[in-house]
Amino acid sequence: MSSATRQRVAIVGIWHETNTYASRLVTLDDFAEFELLSGKELADHNRGVGSVIGGFLDHENRFDLVPVFSAGAWPSGPASAQTWAHLRNRLVTELAAVGPVDGVLVNLHGAMVAEGCDNVELETARAIREVVGDVPLAAVLDLHANIHPDLPDLIEVLVGYDTYPHVDMRDRGREAGDLLARMLEGEQLCTVLAKSPMLTCPLAQGTEDQPMRGLLERAQDRARQAGVVRVSIAAGFPYDDVPTVGNSAYVVADVADRAVAAQVADETIADIEGRAHEFELHRPTPDKAVAEALEQDVAPVVLADVADNVGGGCPGDGTAVLRELIAQDAPDAVVIIADRAIAAAATAAGQGAVLTDFLLGGKTDDLHGDPVHIERAEVVRLTDGDYVSTSSWQTGQHFTLGPSALLRVGGVQILVSDRPVPPFHRDQLTIVDVDPARTRVIVAKSAVAWRAAFGDAAKAIEVDGPGACPIDLSRLPRTTTPIRVRAQA
Repeated sequence: MSSATRQRVAIVGIWHETNTYASRLVTLDDFAEFELLSGKELADHNRGVGSVIGGFLDHENRFDLVPVFSAGAWPSGPASAQTWAHLRNRLVTELAAVGPVDGVLVNLHGAMVAEGCDNVELETARAIREVVGDVPLAAVLDLHANIHPDLPDLIEVLVGYDTYPHVDMRDRGREAGDLLARMLEGEQLCTVLAKSPMLTCPLAQGTEDQPMRGLLERAQDRARQAGVVRVSIAAGFPYDDVPTVGNSAYVVADVADRAVAAQVADETIADIEGRAHEFELHRPTPDKAVAEALEQDVAPVVLADVADNVGGGCPGDGTAVLRELIAQDAPDAVVIIADRAIAAAATAAGQGAVLTDFLLGGKTDDLHGDPVHIERAEVVRLTDGDYVSTSSWQTGQHFTLGPSALLRVGGVQILVSDRPVPPFHRDQLTIVDVDPARTRVIVAKSAVAWRAAFGDAAKAIEVDGPGACPIDLSRLPRTTTPIRVRAQA
């Protein structure tokens, strides 16, 4: 099809996973650091990359694509009201500026919260509709989305990640583009949603493990037998204190098959709730987990510091596991701690210097442990923290830890970073010449997604420690009641 006859499709996105229990608000600077781009810069940043927008851009030969605006930031606390207002205004202004379009591809998360706005995705969809009117929309949502029941009324096609760790983002972007093309060719598609108030810890949501693997397989079999287009399961992000938190099942189908799609969605929710006991978790405390790791005769052993999950909005400065590694004289371990002040002090001191008598970590809030007193640490290596991901999460994308320093305290190496970055990439260690394959113990501040970086680990031990992403969800106070939604035929 020649460019003169190709339909004009806009690309927009607003993406953030919000932990409403986290203390730090996400600001415009955080979006600027991760992704706050328009037009050609947006396309150049994502083309050929394993991102959702990278998948949208794979349709450049099919559509006349118009990259408009995308804002994304690492998980944290809610967006400030000022930040959300700026993002919304920029989205509306820049989308209006490109003129009429035939359709829109949208990259969303599904669990974004801002001050004064419990569901940013719903408001984003409303903003898009204000500008483009009645044209087809197709959006991609994270597996951890807390989906508002009104969202399918505004966006005809919703497609969710099928994997956690999220290694299929580009594929889902491509799929959304395929479904948008079908709508532009005349098919009438819709999305039907069902929701459960059941909350599950992300640690139990890995899609290569049970019960999620079986739930997804049975849902996909159900969808095939019913003849609908596709089914998605959103396991939800339980660290949001909002009414839409919880599990969702949503089905894309022809409008004529809406009743069948509703049955698939409701049966999938029933299947999830019927496996509630399989999501129950019991894990060792930091002292026992570290002792178990040091007893192993295989390497590397990953200690997953679940409650200080940076990918879940935590500050990455939790000290419980580090404290135990030092106390138990770990002979060979590495942990990343976000502490801007100490990273700067080490950088100023220089490689080979020795830092004495300082407090490390535990400075963001009172949820993640007290600072650890370090009597003596050698500055082993310095880095600007920049790297390009070679792992399976957003492969080819540029990230940065900021100016960082690798310290050594006995047998424990501590990469002190300028800012928290989820441990989705082994490159964070290799840039300071730490070989994960030759390290006895690796601490990953993550629940499941660390497997994208260290999937070849010999053993993993998940730690039940303190933090804003606890394994036991009852530890967090909840002021709202999660809602139940039956699919509407």
